[in-house]
Amino acid sequence: MALLPLSPGARIGVFGPSGIHDPERLLASLEIVRGWGFDPVLAPHLGRRWRYLGGTDEERRADLEWALGDSSLDAAWLARGGYGILRLLPHVRWDRVVPRPVVGFSDATALFQAMHRRRIAGAIHGPVLHSLVDHADGTSRDAVRRLLLEGVAGPWRGTVLVAGRARGPLVGGNLCTLGSLAGTPDAIRARGCILLLEEVAEAPYRVDRLLAQLVASGALDGVKGVALGSFVECEAPAGEGWSLMDVVLDHLGPLGVPVVVDLPVGHGGRNCAFVHGAEAVLEEGVLAFAAHP
Repeated sequence: MALLPLSPGARIGVFGPSGIHDPERLLASLEIVRGWGFDPVLAPHLGRRWRYLGGTDEERRADLEWALGDSSLDAAWLARGGYGILRLLPHVRWDRVVPRPVVGFSDATALFQAMHRRRIAGAIHGPVLHSLVDHADGTSRDAVRRLLLEGVAGPWRGTVLVAGRARGPLVGGNLCTLGSLAGTPDAIRARGCILLLEEVAEAPYRVDRLLAQLVASGALDGVKGVALGSFVECEAPAGEGWSLMDVVLDHLGPLGVPVVVDLPVGHGGRNCAFVHGAEAVLEEGVLAFAAHP
């Protein structure tokens, strides 16, 4: 049975496996989702606080398993990103997870990679609920609404950094989060895939280190192409004579695969939704998707 599109009235579990959300922003975003005809249902422990996290590990794990496995829910949506899912992955009872649309990005990259490795369908890389109210031009909201209600994403046009054509499942997400998975059972292996990367507030030398880590770990062995979304607050200081793209090319250029940058995905002003693992084609600066299953 197809996971998308969702029907009006679908019950969406709202959960917070990562950082602490802002209650007012979340309430405003929930009104947007209700306006699309969905019925958001709050997780039992949503709103809890523990250190810099949205509850203890046990509370957040319980809510994650509820959101991904409760039979009364049709989909799940992260309240916000930040950090915290990495702590939960070794303890999730994956046998309780039922394939369903699960929307989020940033820290959700760790969850999506874990789902992808276990062949659990449904991961949707798109705005967390917390950020729906931030996208004033409506593009990101329209993109995730269209994907959920119509099952359609893209195409998107970027800028060619390395020419060529690639086809394969689109995987990946936040660069720093993928780097943190290196050496763990859920580390990304992009062989046969198009790898998407995005980042925020990482200095160029840190982007350099993260890319070097992924290449050295073998994560990019056999990758078909690389699609870069927004890299916000990651540029080199003015007047340095080099750019962040020079750093990117140091690591991605030798792979000999097409590289497209400036796609509307990530922490920038536009964060258009797509199904993680969906078949995609990268060619002449355009990322296009096949029909979603």
